[in-house]
Amino acid sequence: MKQVRFHEFGGPEVLSIDEVDEPKPGIGQALVRVHAAGVNPTDITSRKGAGPVAGPLPGTLGRDASGVVEAVGANVKSFKSGDKVIVRSTSAGYSELLVADEKDLYEVPNGVGPVEAASIGVTYTTAWDAVVNKAQVKPGQWVLVQGASGGVGVAAVQIAKALGAKVIGAASTDEKRAWVTAQGADHTVDYTQPDWVDQVKQLSGGNGVDAVIDGVGGESFVQSFSAIKRGGAICTYGASGGREINFNVTSIFRTGARVLGCGGNGSSREDFEKTLSMFSDGKLKATVEVTLPLGEVQDAHRLIEERKVIGKIVLKVGG
Repeated sequence: MKQVRFHEFGGPEVLSIDEVDEPKPGIGQALVRVHAAGVNPTDITSRKGAGPVAGPLPGTLGRDASGVVEAVGANVKSFKSGDKVIVRSTSAGYSELLVADEKDLYEVPNGVGPVEAASIGVTYTTAWDAVVNKAQVKPGQWVLVQGASGGVGVAAVQIAKALGAKVIGAASTDEKRAWVTAQGADHTVDYTQPDWVDQVKQLSGGNGVDAVIDGVGGESFVQSFSAIKRGGAICTYGASGGREINFNVTSIFRTGARVLGCGGNGSSREDFEKTLSMFSDGKLKATVEVTLPLGEVQDAHRLIEERKVIGKIVLKVGG
């Protein structure tokens, strides 16, 4: 079978499509024929050697996948051959076939196609952990989403709106801000402008927002402390705008801020099942803007690294 691998760390050019043996499901596992695989920033950091890699090189990628169960091992009770599934917490989504534990399989929600299904896992579990578990957003509260046009950013906008919050989306271009508005944000700001914090305060009634959901990091993370009201939450899950910053720690006790790390692993199975039910109910909608064949995986990685993507990129693998 075909599988994307990298034999050394580096840029997109280290990715190759290799022929490898087909995996076999063990006890409590299922063999899934992959139809589509989501592309996430964590794939890029892993490829560079700066993030998690499953085992020694050559490495595999793809934490999100959708497909059809082809076979099951002993003791698998909830799934059978032919079931359409979302695979969560895999490390080999960029493959024609993968083996997954039963606990990492979920039914595809009604009305969601295979490409959209492959885009949900990482983005919506991360956003759920930030908005629901960590920020504990309530109806009527103000939420600022930094990097709102990205995959997790859009998911955070949708989830916060579904909870009854008022949402300000921060994005860097007119195109991105218009798109964020179309996804449900009440207001948008341009975080590249020097007065964006003042705009956020004005929009939120003068006191600042109750929560910031931040996947940008860098200077945007620092300025978030000036955008929240006292006792607000800053929930961080990424650093596309910079990992290292000069930071005055007095900002924390000056604002009484709760600074909370977030990620998909913070969302339980029950959390993800609630999220998927919101897709079935039409409260959430997957936002795939770029679909590429598996053979163009290098281009998919370049688009993310160059921050040219609105929403999600998905690789079509089979089906």
